[in-house]
Amino acid sequence: MSEKYLGILKSDDPLFFYLNKIKELKLHNFVPVDFYLVQSFSNMKTNVYKYTSNFDGTSFVVKFFGKNSTVNKKIAIKRLLWEFNKLKFFQSCSNKKTKVINPYCYLPDIDCALVEPYINGKTLDYYIKSAIEKNEKNKLYKRLELLALLFSCIHKKVNQDNYDMIVEKNYCSKILHTLYKNSLIDKNKMLSIKEKCIKKFSEIRHNTTHIHGDATTTNFIYANGSIYAIDMEKAKIASLELDLGFIVAELKHHFMLFGQKDNDASEYISFFLNNYCLLSSRNINDIENNLEIFISLGLFRIARNMYLDANYRKLLVKKAIDLIQ
Repeated sequence: MSEKYLGILKSDDPLFFYLNKIKELKLHNFVPVDFYLVQSFSNMKTNVYKYTSNFDGTSFVVKFFGKNSTVNKKIAIKRLLWEFNKLKFFQSCSNKKTKVINPYCYLPDIDCALVEPYINGKTLDYYIKSAIEKNEKNKLYKRLELLALLFSCIHKKVNQDNYDMIVEKNYCSKILHTLYKNSLIDKNKMLSIKEKCIKKFSEIRHNTTHIHGDATTTNFIYANGSIYAIDMEKAKIASLELDLGFIVAELKHHFMLFGQKDNDASEYISFFLNNYCLLSSRNINDIENNLEIFISLGLFRIARNMYLDANYRKLLVKKAIDLIQ
């Protein structure tokens, strides 16, 4: 992930005290610190920062839930505790190959900050781009296999039988309304697609699981032969195919973004899904029979991004609609 230098954190800042305490008590690192270099992640939300000690280079990631003055403090604390507890809950999925980032602490009185370890690695989008531009296919296969292994663990926590897809239906309505506001679809098309989606969701019946909830390529970091899941603020109980569909949509999107066709991602999608089903003891046919509607949601979600070219966003919407028809 590329990083942008913002300045320094001085010793008179309350956060400085807590970072030093974590460094000493949890990392057993007593090298003195004059200041921390502060950097933002260009491909992440603006409320996530990297802090690096000036002498030994020890780094932390700090995510602020209440940095914006317009954010209600109670809501910010609720979001902070939700992600902290979810990250701790999924520590059972942390082993030699798959890991969920383990936060150090949360600080409600310092802009509702969540302090985490910094992982010096590459995100999934790096390996997708390398497979396309450098023909490094095997590297992407290995990373997708690790992702399948991670998901198979996260999705083991089955919760509710005969789930009615209420999370997915609400998400669909919300995202279609956003696309309508952004003039990517007209009102009649929005209502028509919404009706079709809700009908399709109503036909699906299976158990719910705990899911990551924000399965984008930048939320999975690879380092030292392992995969790390980060940013689990949107973790929830829903259909496991929401995670799978988002990853498939991301693969299609990245291939199109780098000048290929979305179908060129098919070999990687098949590899990922087959590995996932093998590792989680699920039937590939059951997954694939329902997956298209979730891929559509993933494509709709990507199309929301304002930094993408307007014509490309419309193409993503068209691809998503074609899967629903």
